[in-house]
Amino acid sequence: MNYSREKLLFDTVQRDNILPITSKCSLNCIFCSHKNNPPEIETFSFGDLSLKVIKQLIEFIDPKKPLIIGESATRIIEGEPFLHPQINTVLELLYKKYPEINLKITTNGSHIGDEELYQLQRFKNLELNVSVNGPDAEARKILMNDKNAENVFILLSKLKKYGIFFQASIVSMHHITGLGFIKKTLDRMELYSPESLRIFLPGFSRHAPDNLTFSGNIYNELNDFIDKISENYSYPVILEPQIISNLDAVIAGIIDKSPAYKAGIKKDDLIEEIDGDKSESRVDAFYRIKKAENPNLRIVRGNEIINLKIIKKEGEKSGLIMSYDISPYIKEKFLGYLKQCINVSTVIITSELAYPMLKYLVHNNSKDNYKLKLVKAKNKFFGGSIMSAGLLLNSDIVSVLEKNNFSFKRMILPEIMYDYYGYDLSMSSYTELEKIYKSKIILI
Repeated sequence: MNYSREKLLFDTVQRDNILPITSKCSLNCIFCSHKNNPPEIETFSFGDLSLKVIKQLIEFIDPKKPLIIGESATRIIEGEPFLHPQINTVLELLYKKYPEINLKITTNGSHIGDEELYQLQRFKNLELNVSVNGPDAEARKILMNDKNAENVFILLSKLKKYGIFFQASIVSMHHITGLGFIKKTLDRMELYSPESLRIFLPGFSRHAPDNLTFSGNIYNELNDFIDKISENYSYPVILEPQIISNLDAVIAGIIDKSPAYKAGIKKDDLIEEIDGDKSESRVDAFYRIKKAENPNLRIVRGNEIINLKIIKKEGEKSGLIMSYDISPYIKEKFLGYLKQCINVSTVIITSELAYPMLKYLVHNNSKDNYKLKLVKAKNKFFGGSIMSAGLLLNSDIVSVLEKNNFSFKRMILPEIMYDYYGYDLSMSSYTELEKIYKSKIILI
């Protein structure tokens, strides 16, 4: 398929509310996900978009949804937004047109000065995500090749003055730097009071240098370490990705001084009901609470049942941090297809990360006479430590089907495997699988 750059850009804004403005990046992070892509993968890099094109894209933004800048979530390689030579003009345009929009910007923090801070502080629904990755300038030089490594700490020291709240993030390289390195970074962040700090496990493909890759279960090692030390900090520390094996609306963290914090909610509390109605999932609970005014919650804390009220405005953030599992809409859709398995033989193929949750859903909602098989597909094409559905390819699906002798008329696959036009990252369409296996494919 021949992509039009313009079509891809406009579809990215219209469908995902993502505003790409530049593919440039001044750093060379050793954990960068773009550096070790297999050569067969097709992505798009475009330098700086012209102000003319950006103005056109802005017209297609949905102000009712969060607007995302600086996060690679499509074929388009997103760079550092504050490297765009007209970033302040872009922010000015956005503010004039959508002053109330929930603006989510991810940045390495090395190129934000007072002029940029002035523009940012005007957005009252701003979520600034700063990729810190180390406790000091020297660490950022080594891990990120940051020639302006001290700038991010200067930035963090100014945010409070401008009334800007931020979230911090770390890509954990503890298999090289040690767990003490993470603790030093968390200690340093205590000086700047982030709303939260997320620690990401790095994803290295089979093309990554041997000195960067890891073996063994470093996920559990990191998870155990975070559990032990997270109580020492005034901000919640969250490990990503979370491996979810149920739909219990368990609290992963509470933002300090937020409505949820003032209501007395604690980490690991389980939200059973919101205003008398049972929660269907973490996603369901999170958004129902956000939408509600002064919601009443029934909470399970150990062996206790506690009734609490969060005092907040309708649409105001509660301060709850919860892992993403499944929305009520997708859950209902999935269960609808599940019920049809009494008549239609179906294979459900999912990623390694999503498998435990889908196994829970299938186990609790299927019957013995369902013609159904749930299997997980490994990211064989990317290899390495990659385990996500968004990086599965048709070849991975073929591999798991050839390994197992299934008889089916229908296949359910993760929708995130494919772009807006039905192509995976190697430009193979899901319709090719339909032809090979002579079965209907459903994307969820």
